[in-house]
Amino acid sequence: MDGGGPVDREEHEVDAAAVVRALVEARFRGDVTTTTALCTPDIVLRIEGSHEARGREGVAHLMEFNREVATNVRVEIHRVMASGDTVAMSRTMFLTINGQAVELSAGAFFTLRDGLVREWSDYLDMSEVARALGH
Repeated sequence: MDGGGPVDREEHEVDAAAVVRALVEARFRGDVTTTTALCTPDIVLRIEGSHEARGREGVAHLMEFNREVATNVRVEIHRVMASGDTVAMSRTMFLTINGQAVELSAGAFFTLRDGLVREWSDYLDMSEVARALGH
């Protein structure tokens, strides 16, 4: 076999949903190395209406900030759906900020390029976080 058939090609294609799941799990356990390795160098991470991080360094800085303000962080992934290089996810994040337990439900869209995440857009209500931070 020449390696060009659909079965062989499928075996070598990136599982976009698996990449995104691994990225989100690494991100919320605080694993900067794995998180940034699963992103393109020019990643754009948007928390709609709140923040935007650009590049692997920007993502690492955002993770550092989160580590400074939140403890007991965990994520529960509910659904991951992929179509080509686009992935949709619903999840709930649980964390403690200033002694207050916070539960955040989020929807997110991801776009991959060459098997790595190029864009990550989160949609969630940040008012609970703002309250816990005293804003």
